[in-house]
Amino acid sequence: ATLLDEAAQLRKRVNHIKAIVATQQSYAGVGRITEFADVADLVDDALRISAESLARQDVEVVRACETIPPMLLDRARIVLVLVNLITNARAAMESVPPGSRRLTVGLTATAGALSLSVGDTGEGIDEENLDRIFGHGFTTRPDGHGFGLHSCALAASEMGGTLRVHSDGRGHGAVFTLELPIPDAQQGGAIR
Repeated sequence: ATLLDEAAQLRKRVNHIKAIVATQQSYAGVGRITEFADVADLVDDALRISAESLARQDVEVVRACETIPPMLLDRARIVLVLVNLITNARAAMESVPPGSRRLTVGLTATAGALSLSVGDTGEGIDEENLDRIFGHGFTTRPDGHGFGLHSCALAASEMGGTLRVHSDGRGHGAVFTLELPIPDAQQGGAIR
């Protein structure tokens, strides 16, 4: 009975890993292709890719997404940016006690703009680093390479948008916001 239970648990975990790999592969090798996509599904894909590491670190995930009709987007790039922001947020919460680690992923739309945000209750960002955080090679982590946020900012710019950061300083977490324009042809039906 114990072996059957362990085999069932193992099968469940293998299936979970297969689902994550399948999601990752659906975005691999795809770049600069716009297609209609449900933005909330992209948020879910990024969270699914990051789920194991978030669970391992005991991070509470709050998903705050408005209902928005499918839009013409570069879905692969958006997921890449979100996964990078979620990974950085998780790393920023390593020093925070379990039970206080919360990741909030938001999705909102206003007239002409789509906003995706990733906030954390992590270590925060010193004020002097806020202007440098997206610079190539800038990192505050000993194992960091300083390329992730820089590449995210470049991807945002190439999609016609921006990537911003807000932090009230050390110990107050941070919120990164990817803001993308909604093409004029979609604005009539995209915002309700």
